[in-house]
Amino acid sequence: MTTAAPPLVVVALLVGAVLPFVPFVGRVARIAATIAHEVGHAVVVVPFGGRIQRIELHPDGSGEAWVHLGRVPGAIRWLVRIVNLYAGYSAPLWAGVLLVTGVLHGSRWVPVVVLGVVGLVALAFVRNWFGILVVLGFDALALWVALRPSETTVLVVAAVGAFFVVDGLRSVVQVARWLATGARVQTDFHIAAAEMRVPATAWFVLFVAVNAAAVWLARGPLLEVWATVSDGVRALF
Repeated sequence: MTTAAPPLVVVALLVGAVLPFVPFVGRVARIAATIAHEVGHAVVVVPFGGRIQRIELHPDGSGEAWVHLGRVPGAIRWLVRIVNLYAGYSAPLWAGVLLVTGVLHGSRWVPVVVLGVVGLVALAFVRNWFGILVVLGFDALALWVALRPSETTVLVVAAVGAFFVVDGLRSVVQVARWLATGARVQTDFHIAAAEMRVPATAWFVLFVAVNAAAVWLARGPLLEVWATVSDGVRALF
């Protein structure tokens, strides 16, 4: 049995979900999702012996992460390369899910850990001045959530979580559209295609399959979150 999300939390979730489609504002906010995207690339290689070299963020909302796989054992280097590839587009989606879940379950520390990990890794490895300024703002948000918890911080985290999820889905759909139309773009999947001589479309299909499998494995908690949000929306309207 689930209960409806509080009305103000529902409003915050709806604001965050709509934000990616608001002209200019959505584009500016998208830089936060780019931080999560690039940090996702970086952190997954470290447990296998990889090293983070640097991260750069750009005013157009794009970013780049340089990682070094030289210390990764040769037998698994191809697997780590694929995990690194998929972590970028996956990171905002799953970070958003964790933030929303933390809010709905009344957890203070899940949002703090998620925002803290993203913020600290970005602060340690972002190397360009624009990126540093943006990350300082992101870290200020993380510190505020950690040190001054309140109803307002809960609402902000809910909005950020919903934004990450919806903007992450928007990015995946956009990549699918680019691949379908043969657009000349440079996504993670196109980079992998150039390096490993497997079509970008094949990498994308496998990416969708891997994340679909993860959703299936986590279907219990995810369905509970969905039911809570749905009940809250129905109660609000």
